[in-house]
Amino acid sequence: MPPPIEALTPSQATLLAVYLVSAADLPRLRVLIAAHPKVFLTSANNETLLRILLCLPETTPPDTYTPILDAVVDGTPLEPPAVDADTPSIDTTSVENLSSSRCERKLSQLLPAPLLQAGSSASDKLTAFLIQRSERIDAETGLLSLIAELLAHYTARPGLPSIAALATDVAVLSTLVYTFSREPVPSLTTFRTLPVEDALEVLIADPSTVPRDLEALVVPYLCVREGGGWDAVWARLSALPFARIVAVVREWTPPPEERAVRAEFVTWAVGVCYRCMETGAGVWEGMRAVQRRVVALGGGGDAHVPEVLGDLGDAGNPLFAALGLLDVGITAAAMLGRPLAEAVKLRLEGSREVQSAVLRQFVRPGTEWSKRDDEAWGRVRDGARWLRSKAQVLGRLEAEEVERVVLAGMLAGMRFGLVRDVYVTSNHTTDISLDEVEKCVLAAFNDFVDNATNGNKTRGGMKNALQAIKTIYPHASNSPTLSRANSLINAVHSLSNYTMPSTNRTTPLIPVQIRIHPDPLSLLSKLLSSNTRSYQHPDALLQIGSDLVHGTGGSEADTLAASPRVLGMCAEAALDEDDFESAYAYITSRLLPAATSRNEAARSTLWRTALLAGRFQSPYALLSGTTPRGPAALANLEKKRELLAWALAYCPPEALGDVLASWRRNEDDIEVLMQAEELAEEEHARLGGSVAQRRMSIARDGETPQSLFEVAKGAARVFSSGVGGGITAPPKEGQERERKRDVVSGMVTRGLVGGLGWVLGAQPSVEVQQR
Repeated sequence: MPPPIEALTPSQATLLAVYLVSAADLPRLRVLIAAHPKVFLTSANNETLLRILLCLPETTPPDTYTPILDAVVDGTPLEPPAVDADTPSIDTTSVENLSSSRCERKLSQLLPAPLLQAGSSASDKLTAFLIQRSERIDAETGLLSLIAELLAHYTARPGLPSIAALATDVAVLSTLVYTFSREPVPSLTTFRTLPVEDALEVLIADPSTVPRDLEALVVPYLCVREGGGWDAVWARLSALPFARIVAVVREWTPPPEERAVRAEFVTWAVGVCYRCMETGAGVWEGMRAVQRRVVALGGGGDAHVPEVLGDLGDAGNPLFAALGLLDVGITAAAMLGRPLAEAVKLRLEGSREVQSAVLRQFVRPGTEWSKRDDEAWGRVRDGARWLRSKAQVLGRLEAEEVERVVLAGMLAGMRFGLVRDVYVTSNHTTDISLDEVEKCVLAAFNDFVDNATNGNKTRGGMKNALQAIKTIYPHASNSPTLSRANSLINAVHSLSNYTMPSTNRTTPLIPVQIRIHPDPLSLLSKLLSSNTRSYQHPDALLQIGSDLVHGTGGSEADTLAASPRVLGMCAEAALDEDDFESAYAYITSRLLPAATSRNEAARSTLWRTALLAGRFQSPYALLSGTTPRGPAALANLEKKRELLAWALAYCPPEALGDVLASWRRNEDDIEVLMQAEELAEEEHARLGGSVAQRRMSIARDGETPQSLFEVAKGAARVFSSGVGGGITAPPKEGQERERKRDVVSGMVTRGLVGGLGWVLGAQPSVEVQQR
């Protein structure tokens, strides 16, 4: 018969307890403990009992062994359960024949390692047991609810703070598994050893549920952690997309009792806005929501605005407390299309040059700005003025500069009606003077002209250039500069009606080449050479020349010289096209009156053009080898002699020899022609012609060639009479007409006064010396 349990040695009783616990036979275990209290319940041996209880099956209901645990912690006797006649006795056969040493060997194999060092308190031992028991249950079964049931018995017990933290971890994991159905989740053992940063990766894994997870998981988890760990929370939240961060700020409220956490949350929320590098309508709306939420959480005060942006990663940055600046900064960032930090930095640290560049980008962003309508341009102007005055983001710029940039943008965007209404008609409501408006208009005018591909003022760049100056000219300003711009448009437009090749002769002349041409009047020479018979419209060319000189900033002298020069070009073009009569008409009827009015430019042009026409030989006659005959030919030579006389009258002394050589050739040509005519008449008379027919000879009325010596003698007589240098203008209607030959001879004589007088020993008059 086996011995009673009271007869068991301590080693045998301990080994038997292990067997009973492993079989979850807790009633008999309690009987065994009651029979051997010194073996199990003394302070020296109670850890052994806790180690034995760790051998319980993990599914054992906690309420079946918590009374034993209470006896261990409290040090009170453990009452055995009530035993009736039907309760079987404890079987000791498994240990009765084992020696103490053998029992010890078996116990070392079956029992877990010691919980704590010797001398630890009962509370510490119980804490260690509960932690190991909870981890064993989780590892073997994953029944977190069973762990929670076990720990619930001790969470309110004083002296067990670690159990409250353990119970919180179990509750957090239970919420993840049972409430949120989150899989996979780390084991309790792993979760308890995770650093706060890694644990938050587990708790805040789904960006779409962050506000809920903060409330249900993170707050409980951190409330039992020493040191809080909220810095890690802010860092984890900062890694979320900005839209999710906005949702967190709007939907989650920090624990009311945690004032420090709430203050940190407000600072973090403002800092997130400054660190956000995103732009767009959704971002600005989100920042507005953050600002409103921050104010609602008690951040309504406004700190002093700092002088620099500072370190945006520093939670102590005073910038984060300046909520008024945040409000203005969000609006400015939205208007500029820049991150908030850039907009605020522009206000605090931006130089005048940088702010000026930002203003230009604001007025003309991207490629679509020119398509704005008047309403959109009005918003741009209001925005630019607000950015300078209220937001001070462009505070280093003058109001006039802001208006100037906006005005230039409107002009470049071809909103001419708006420019006239705002900056001209209502100029008193702007920050820019009418003179500055005129400068902006002229700058835009030049840009349009320089980018125009065609000179026609009814389309393209030239049309825009004309509309630009019409915003102010002539109703608001008739300044010389605007007048010149208008003349340039007229000149370029008129030139566009002609063929005007550029320097490479393959592409047409464009407006900018006209505007910057060093000698714009010379373009008319190209016009005349490229457009047949264009010289027949001198009045149109004179107007173009006048507009060209005036429009390109020519001086008064240039303007005075323009008309004679254009007429000279027309005469030369007529000669180039074998039209001597037109050239003769231009010289005698238009250039000559200007020359006699003491226009030096006209005089210079007259003698050169007259000399060229006086030398003219018809290309047709030269090519055909024929010699002109008859009255028409002699009349032509007489006209050339007249032209050479005018050339002689107005040429400088150094050109006199060349003019006289041409004169002599002309006289020779006349003499040859007259001799040929006389021979022809004699032949005609010999053949029976009448005297009347002979008198039709070209050498009628005693008009025989006058030699150069005779002309020189006439010049000497002029000198001796003390009269010289005066040029007689063509006779007016009603005056007695001199014989044409006498007039021409007189001109030549007087012309020689200044050129040959020194040969004859004459002393010219003061007027001649001045010439």
